[in-house]
Amino acid sequence: MPELEHLAESSLDHLRLVLAAGQIGIWELDLETGTAWRNFRHDEIFGYDELLPQWTYEQFLDHVIPADRGEVDDRQKQALERGEDWVFECRITRAEGEERWISGAGRPLIVDGAPTKIIGHVIDITDTKRNETRLETLTAELNHRVRNMLATIRAMISMSSRKASDVGRFGRALEGRVAALSRTHDLLVENADQLFSPRTIIEGELAAFEDVADRVTVKVSGRPRLEGNVAEGFTLVVHELLTNAIAHGALASPAGRVAMDIEKTARGMQLVWQESGGPPVEADIQPGFGTRMMSIVLGGAGQVEFDYRPEGLRCVVTVTG
Repeated sequence: MPELEHLAESSLDHLRLVLAAGQIGIWELDLETGTAWRNFRHDEIFGYDELLPQWTYEQFLDHVIPADRGEVDDRQKQALERGEDWVFECRITRAEGEERWISGAGRPLIVDGAPTKIIGHVIDITDTKRNETRLETLTAELNHRVRNMLATIRAMISMSSRKASDVGRFGRALEGRVAALSRTHDLLVENADQLFSPRTIIEGELAAFEDVADRVTVKVSGRPRLEGNVAEGFTLVVHELLTNAIAHGALASPAGRVAMDIEKTARGMQLVWQESGGPPVEADIQPGFGTRMMSIVLGGAGQVEFDYRPEGLRCVVTVTG
């Protein structure tokens, strides 16, 4: 009947379109001979530029990496014993040596109560697996960073509340510190390799203090780079040094200056902060919250040393890793 013939041909056309668009390899394994019929896409997935003269189940297992081979073979045996679908994901080594991920499924064909063939498909899922791994890594990194940020903010609030005498001043200081974290977060989002230039961080902080930026000089030697979590701590250190200099130090005076000398070291990076031209520094000055916080936010990744010289504060920030 013409209509049935047209429907059959149309169905075949749709099947060919699905296989081509989905990059699906199809196969049919003869369990008696161990050989398989398959389409070209099947062999292409395993790294061959043309259809091989023969393909066997043993050839397939040889392509499966040793760590996954036993599980894939056991699943096939269980599927045959139970008359169930054989479904698996595994890593393979292609003909040219590249490692890829595949997803496969097969269904036993039963004749007189026993399986005689398995028909199925195989798909290259390497990109999907890599995206899953990348997403898992990014999620773990985000969770870690959020925990660190919340711990830092909690420490700010806790330490400030014990010493606070002016709620308004405390609120403004806390707002500035959180804003510094926010600026670093923007850098983290924009920078894919998660390595940051100290100069970029400092320039971002100076942009928030335009009135004094022209009295701050920055010199960088080498190409120091900071990882994400360390960059957050370093941002807070720079923010505290700037706000302290504006409120009490060299930048509180029109003639005051700040020089930042950053140098890459064998173990990481060193910042030497030197103030000059400001009001005289008291030798017996007591460290405040900001000073204590600077030592905390770098954690085990660095330390901050203060030298309250009469001519101006000298601070050495050492970052490791």
